[in-house]
Formats: sequence, C-alpha cells, structure tokens
Amino acid sequence: MHITHIELEPFVERTLRRPVEQPTFLSFDDIDLVAHDELDADDPVRSLLCRTVDDHITAVGICAPASTSKPGHASIESADQTVVHIVHRSGTALTVLSEQGSVRTFGPTTEPQHGRVPDACRRILGLPTAPPTDSMTDFVIAAWLEIIARVALQTPELSWHDIVALHPAGSSVVEPTTPTAIAHATKDLGRSLQWERFRKVIATVGGFPFGDSAMETAAWMDAGMFSRWAMDSLPSRSDAFDLLEAVLGPATFDRLWATIRFCE
Repeated sequence: MHITHIELEPFVERTLRRPVEQPTFLSFDDIDLVAHDELDADDPVRSLLCRTVDDHITAVGICAPASTSKPGHASIESADQTVVHIVHRSGTALTVLSEQGSVRTFGPTTEPQHGRVPDACRRILGLPTAPPTDSMTDFVIAAWLEIIARVALQTPELSWHDIVALHPAGSSVVEPTTPTAIAHATKDLGRSLQWERFRKVIATVGGFPFGDSAMETAAWMDAGMFSRWAMDSLPSRSDAFDLLEAVLGPATFDRLWATIRFCE
C-alpha cells in the first residue's frame, strides 16, 4: 500500500505534541503512537542496533533535539528545534524539522535514504537499506591506511617495504612493489570481495567492526548498512593522510599517496 504525505503527517504531528528533550525511539500502529523509548544521548543509533518490532507496528521513527551550524562554526543547540524521521513498513519515509513553530518537510520518499538513522529504522522493520555507498576497494584502502597509521605511530619512519608488507593482499603482492603494481593488487583484491559475503562472514565468526556483538549485529544488518558502519569505523582517507604525512618520510609518503591515486 502506498502511503501518501498526508497519511504520514499525523504520525509527525503526534510526535511534535510531546516535549523532546533527548533522542527517542517511536513506534506506531495504524492509529496512534504506541511507544516511545528514550535512547542513549551520546549515540542514539547504536542503541537501536538489533532491535525489532511486532508485526502490528506499522511505522517506526526517531525524534531528537536538533542543532544548526554554519561552515566554520560550531553547532548551536536550540531547544526550539526538533528533527523527526519516520519510516513506514511500505518503505515510505518522511523527515521533518520543526523550528520555532515552523515545519520543514523532506519527503515523503520511497527511495531508501543514506544515513545511520534511516538505515536503523529500515532494519528495525526488516526493510532493505540503500546499497553500499563505497566499493570494497575503498574498504581495502581504508583498512590498509588504518593499519599503516597504527604501526607508524609506534614505529615512526616506516620504510616503503614495511608499508607494502602491511597490505591486506599479503603474499599476493609481488615484485616490483611500485605504486602502480600495488594499486593493481589493491583493486584486484577489492574486486574479489563482496560486501554481502563480508557481512555473512562477520555474522558467522564475529570480529570487525562490532566487537563482542559482531555476529548478532552483522546478522541484523544488510549489506548496505553493514558497509557504511564498516567504513565509518575506519579513519577517513583525508584524516589518515594528514597523520601519515606527519610520521612518514617524504619519499615514503609520496609513494603511498601515488598508490592510492592510482587506485582511483
């Protein structure tokens, strides 16, 4: 059944009638808001992982105090701002920002949206999330840079040979270890991997990126959500480069930088 903007608005209206002082998980049946659970204020989405709802729940969502920011400025908290994101079992989603009596609406949309909140709400309902945002080659690069950074902080001035030895491709990296050759090995490894297969492995044996809850969490996610959590668990490429430029020798850093560029 297609849910229109008008049919989703009552859910938002009921939510905004209540004061919102901290992030809250919402669940609705066909008629009304049936439950609201306060979430961890530091990381509300993490406290939603592995959650499910009964079949009579037709929509779920999150409401939270919102903040605004301008480029180059810190975010400014405002008690008069509330953001609400609601997802219906049909897959239709609606996002609303309420600010000092005015309401801005984004949606409705039936396209899965990117983000931790849309991902969590969709998985709670058993719906698929948006496809993986990054390729497995991007993951191989991010994992390699993270390992290099971790080792380099303990052993400054790593050599190029040391860095190549840390590559996830392991023994499949052969001479000559030029940036071009390492880039080819990186892309070959990335093409041989799949996010869904990676997710299933973690759901079976545990491990990165969820620690003790890895098997349950990976089984609850789908490939799209899993890929975004895995990538978010690693330093961004720019952050890794900033750190490595400071601890590697110039020639070694230049080789590493060129290798990553050849992967693009």
